[in-house]
Amino acid sequence: MDQKQEKREKEETEQLKSSEQTSSTAEILTSVFDEIESRSNGTSVAGIPVNFYDFDAMTQGLQRGSLNVIAGRPAMGKTSLCLNIAKNVAQIHDLPVCLFGLEMSKECYTYRLLSMEVGIETGRLRTGRLQQDEWSILGKGIETIGKLPIFINDKAAITVEEIRATCERIKKEQGNGELGLVVIDYVQLMDGQRYMECRDAELGRIVSDLKNMATQLNVPLLLMSQLSRDIEHRENKRPMLCDLRETQSLESDADMVVMIYREEYYHPETCDRGITELITCKHRNGPLGTVKLLFEPQFTRFRNLAA
Repeated sequence: MDQKQEKREKEETEQLKSSEQTSSTAEILTSVFDEIESRSNGTSVAGIPVNFYDFDAMTQGLQRGSLNVIAGRPAMGKTSLCLNIAKNVAQIHDLPVCLFGLEMSKECYTYRLLSMEVGIETGRLRTGRLQQDEWSILGKGIETIGKLPIFINDKAAITVEEIRATCERIKKEQGNGELGLVVIDYVQLMDGQRYMECRDAELGRIVSDLKNMATQLNVPLLLMSQLSRDIEHRENKRPMLCDLRETQSLESDADMVVMIYREEYYHPETCDRGITELITCKHRNGPLGTVKLLFEPQFTRFRNLAA
């Protein structure tokens, strides 16, 4: 088969696929009504709840196939929040979670998971300075975390192709053949070796490919991002959409962008000590707004404010 014929057959196959994906509104409305009815009856939800009640009420959970960005300045708690969400999804829904940590080792992430589970500071866990009654608590925590379907990859400068291959393997190996969440910490550390020389354009292509990956794997993707240090020169340091660092494609490609902010970081004597704001400043499928969580940094743990 010559190259021209092969190219022509490939184009015809793509056209056929495109044609098969076209549906009339009557066909679509039938499935839409079924979704509305099942959600009204409480037999299904729009997305995957993460067990932060106010956040779930606003977002209806993390939508499958969506690209969700959690952004903030250093020390705001981005990694801790994502670990909490990953743990909740794995624990409550018994769904596999793939965590790609480009910033820390897999042991560091595991120490944090253990700390939030047992309520013992990470520093004391690392040094083994535990009281006698804490050893049994640690044992139960290790057993609990060990049963969670959380898979951690700490390869530095990983590519989208490597992330996709890992997710597809884990999805295939798990019993139900379904992923609950993919977490990447964080996008500015990713490798785009096959892309263009300009880093901004390179990151733009990476984000676009990650969005396609989330859609094809039918899984919500949680992507960490740093924010521009220009925030530090403003009087009001609550982040905005324009503060996303290095790539504008995060603004355009993301289905949801959530900024994380702690007033206590800038004003230690504030009356909002321990409070973290999650500011949803882009939401393709729902409202914008701010919800608050209680942050316990010693345990890298977030809690709902209301019991």
